[in-house]
Amino acid sequence: MPTGNFGDILAGYYAKVMGLPVDQLVVATNTNDILHRFFSAGDYSVAKTGVAETITPSMDIGVSSNFERFLFHMAGDDDKLMAELMKGFEADGVLRPTAEMLTNSRVQMTSAAVKDEEILTTIADVYKRTGGYTLDPHSAIGVAAARKTREDASVPMICLACAHWAKFPDANRSALHDDASKLVVPEPLASLHTLPTRVKVLPNDVATVQKFVHEKIA
Repeated sequence: MPTGNFGDILAGYYAKVMGLPVDQLVVATNTNDILHRFFSAGDYSVAKTGVAETITPSMDIGVSSNFERFLFHMAGDDDKLMAELMKGFEADGVLRPTAEMLTNSRVQMTSAAVKDEEILTTIADVYKRTGGYTLDPHSAIGVAAARKTREDASVPMICLACAHWAKFPDANRSALHDDASKLVVPEPLASLHTLPTRVKVLPNDVATVQKFVHEKIA
């Protein structure tokens, strides 16, 4: 599952725990690979170079805000241990999992990081193989990571699609070249820019915002 904030893959983990027959969960990241570094090398540390700008902006994240929820379970739901680990992470940007936590994590998931060039290659390949199915760059990360990590070809691999390709025209042009001119933006996406924009400026006050929401719902 393409993930920067770990939300999609965490949902997949909970579904598996609840009984969904899942053989393999794959964490798919871009160049900002803090999650892949954790699963592959046990390294969950903030990159010293900061967050890299990629063609998958929704995944340009330095720290995954949902990851500690998964680690909590991998630590046997030990809240004291997690509090200690997160305190250390906040202090120096390095989370130091126990060997048991790392082993438990790897039992549940594997991972792969996908760079921009491979994303574009995957978009072009899927487009060609399917006769026109167009991946957005984030979804292409999921497909590329699945191809890298798939353990059993007899088990279906489902890749989570994140968005419509029309949101990322520059990436599609880079990937498909002349074929990009064949893409047709569907309604209602094509006419979004013609619709009226509604904006209401409110003061920074919780009660006022709550009142506004209740009025609109009513």
